[in-house]
Amino acid sequence: MIAVLAFGASWIGAVWYWRANNRMPATDDLVLYLLVLPLALLAVFWLGRMIYRAVSAPAAGAAAGDAAAQAEAPAQPARGPSLSLVAAAVRAPHGMSPAELSATLADDNPRPALDPELIDAYGYPIMSARIGDLDADALRAEMSDWLEANALAPHFNDEQWRALSAGSEVVNELSGHLAGHTLLEAHAGHIAQREPSPLPMLQLHPVWPPEWKPEQRQATVLWFRHLAIQAGWPEDRITLAPERGAADTEAGTVLARLLSNEPPALALVVACGSHIGTDSVERMDNATALFGSNHPQGRIPGEGAAGLLLADAVQARLLAFGAELPQLLAMSSGQLAHSADASKRSSADLLQELSTKALHGAGREASSIALIAADTDHRTSRVMELMGVVSASTPQLDPGVDVLSVGASCGSCGGVTWLTALALARQEAESRNAAILCISNLDPFRRDVAVIGPAVAVPV
Repeated sequence: MIAVLAFGASWIGAVWYWRANNRMPATDDLVLYLLVLPLALLAVFWLGRMIYRAVSAPAAGAAAGDAAAQAEAPAQPARGPSLSLVAAAVRAPHGMSPAELSATLADDNPRPALDPELIDAYGYPIMSARIGDLDADALRAEMSDWLEANALAPHFNDEQWRALSAGSEVVNELSGHLAGHTLLEAHAGHIAQREPSPLPMLQLHPVWPPEWKPEQRQATVLWFRHLAIQAGWPEDRITLAPERGAADTEAGTVLARLLSNEPPALALVVACGSHIGTDSVERMDNATALFGSNHPQGRIPGEGAAGLLLADAVQARLLAFGAELPQLLAMSSGQLAHSADASKRSSADLLQELSTKALHGAGREASSIALIAADTDHRTSRVMELMGVVSASTPQLDPGVDVLSVGASCGSCGGVTWLTALALARQEAESRNAAILCISNLDPFRRDVAVIGPAVAVPV
């Protein structure tokens, strides 16, 4: 091509020049312009290319050496502190444990059904996600005696008793893991000798439904504390997390604070709630937020409880000597400028940004994510937002297989649904030995992303 261009340009230029000047070329003109000139152009091009290669060779060699060095030791983003997820517990409509719920969601893809008791304002049965064998009466009898003995008199409605029953089971299960702490026996000896206890403070962090009143929250957190004490944890080594505001009781806020704390951490985070009751259904119906044939973008009431037992490296070693535990690597949270319920067009920009930030904080690449667990429900805006993150950030995942949406199966129950998704993420990280992305977009404004790392051996 270079030769064709050189000869073509020379010949066309020469013919044009001779015709423009009305000149008949002599023999030497023909040789000079039709043969010598194009060969000279080719020679100049060849020499220029040789000079360029000679000059650029050292720089290319240096660049190749740098690339090889980077390939041998790839730069990774700096990872922040992490917490060991010692245990997780759930009580959900389709599973009484993270493993059972994960298997059910993966195999059966269950959905809410018509509720046998609840109806809407027109007298039609509504869709709900109810825990079928939840026994609230037994808990009501036991807790009522305890409330009376401690001079507490909050009023709980039927759905709150259902929530308390599920929450108490979760706290009992997680408190049982504390019995293996190696410093429990030493604590008794130090107390007898009036010496400082070697045991850490167990931080109790409840995640409250927004409709619960202060007196109900106070009685419930004291009850959960009572359950931990009954399980064997010393009364003087439990601290109740203070409430600093509405956002302070969000699971994402609690976990982010625990990750950023420098002192030794041992924390129990628990959420319980129920919308399976006439009060919740009426409230949702009056706000035009209840799912129905005339409102397919409404919420489906759900119920349940979920909890996580978290520990730093020191406490994880004392709790689970030599065990391998999944890790909470990073948390990222943000707020939408406008309600997702009122927006006509869903956007995944904020959720993608938070996912990128969380992955960077965890020192992980998006390609390493093996599954996404989310609290996303059936609503189009939430589904499209989640799918936007899947397609943009984790295209290696199959949306039909590698995305578990808790809200779509277990209904809407605020912080319970998000904490249940985190418990599922812990389960999957342990079983798959891979990193899991956990996403919350159920709330109209708040967005949370967590990265759960695979199980690693607790340092001995």
